[in-house]
Amino acid sequence: MFALSKFFSIIKSFFAGLLAVIVATSQGGSLAISLHGVRSTPLSIYSYSFYDPTVKVFRDGTIAKNETYTMYAAKNEYEYCQFAFRTNKVRGHSYFEITDFTNENGDVVPVELYKEVAVETTDGVVNTKYYDALVPSEKAFHFSSKIEYNYVYAIMVKTTADTPAGDYTATVKIGNYDIPDNKYENETAEVKLHVWNFALPDAPTMDTAMGLEHYDIAQKHGVANGSDACNELYKKYYDYMLSRRVSAYDLPYDILDSRADAYMSDPRVKSFRIPYGSDEQITAYYNKLSQNPEWMKKAYFYPIDEPSNAEAIESYNAICERLSRLFPGYNMVTPFYTNEIEELGKNNIDIQAGKSDIICPISDLFSEKGFPESVKSRVAQGDKVWWYVCCGPSPTSDYCNLFVQQSALKHRILFWQQKQADVTGLLYWDVNYWRDAQLSDGTLAADVWESSWTTPWTGNDTFGDGSLLYNGSRVGINGPVSSIRFECVANGIEDYEYLTMAEELLGEKETDKIIKKVTKDLEHYTYSDKAFRNARIKLGNAIESAAK
Repeated sequence: MFALSKFFSIIKSFFAGLLAVIVATSQGGSLAISLHGVRSTPLSIYSYSFYDPTVKVFRDGTIAKNETYTMYAAKNEYEYCQFAFRTNKVRGHSYFEITDFTNENGDVVPVELYKEVAVETTDGVVNTKYYDALVPSEKAFHFSSKIEYNYVYAIMVKTTADTPAGDYTATVKIGNYDIPDNKYENETAEVKLHVWNFALPDAPTMDTAMGLEHYDIAQKHGVANGSDACNELYKKYYDYMLSRRVSAYDLPYDILDSRADAYMSDPRVKSFRIPYGSDEQITAYYNKLSQNPEWMKKAYFYPIDEPSNAEAIESYNAICERLSRLFPGYNMVTPFYTNEIEELGKNNIDIQAGKSDIICPISDLFSEKGFPESVKSRVAQGDKVWWYVCCGPSPTSDYCNLFVQQSALKHRILFWQQKQADVTGLLYWDVNYWRDAQLSDGTLAADVWESSWTTPWTGNDTFGDGSLLYNGSRVGINGPVSSIRFECVANGIEDYEYLTMAEELLGEKETDKIIKKVTKDLEHYTYSDKAFRNARIKLGNAIESAAK
């Protein structure tokens, strides 16, 4: 009986809907039923939705129905959400507009708008495009309506230490430029911003060290490597990274250049690499840096990478002996992807003790039995602990990393796991390794805009490895273009700051409870954007209450 009643209910709904379509069409309305999501106004030619920054929206996927959104940010923080829309019917030219955020007192938080551009990934069989590059956009523009794919924009704000706390609203409009008065072809949506009443510090708590190459900048921007033009471009890339609380390996100027002093003294610069050169050069660096204790804390050597056999350890020991002579009290980082050196019957944790005072394993080593305890014993002796990701852990594993095809949620959770593991820094080998991007047929791509298969020798799925920024030259920008992944890194560093503040204000036990809502360990964590969002909001609210 229930089944029969349900059947007649479905039939009744179908004919009611069909009648509505006939009436609407007979009255001259435009009908737009889309497989890509139906808006609350059935006759609208647009589908649109807001998304969390941890969502990667697909080019031709279904548009959700989140018709409004609230961003949450502390003072002195970058934050963004995404706005995706699709044209369901070609109707001439369309327009897009977004206002700045304002509150009831007239205070303004400016909006930065970025168009998300899709880049290619391929395993040689299936080609898939993912939105990743973030190209700066005007806040009001016209475009030709197409049904081909979803348009996605990042709506970004930067609060300052002086931004008044409270609630702000911005308005998004999309519509038909040729028929501006047709209510079915114009949509208005609100996006809100809640600013918490506490500020993140200028100097980040966690350390960062990321590679940035002069050579690739020169090659893709068409300037000579080592030229003034190249050096000026490098500075633009460096400064952009620094604006997001990320320190590149190398300063824009040589350490001996007086222009480097301001960078070395900048509280946002958490680290910088000392070139491993001749005896005379190393001695000159020591003579300058040793005059300033803060500079000495930030400066480190990185002359050897991932020693994993007896021969590499022999070279490593020789380097350490040399530095002990030339640069007393040196800091050194020596990343390693395997702890045990079977040939020697020793492990890297013990071999590096007293030599490399920045412990830097690949992230998944923290899953090995006894490894976290070995690290803690070194930390107890005064050493720092960083970790790194690169082509590993593998994109097919459960470990969080920064690959193009991975969920943006993984990019953010990596930093919650970092706090959970008591790791105080992240090293990443390069943000602009563009020279070897390869197409599926084995030929070199023009650049990473054409293919994100950046390190083909590491596997057929390490998309975006070593490339978190894009060369702006491809889109007429004389500087860097950011990516969803790099902004997730920046947001993750800010998350780490929240968690550090929470430890101080709420205690480690309460902070750990919030972390465990997001991640249990390195391989077990939430896949829910909503759960992550709720945990972050709870964290911010708790900090605000405790800070009063």
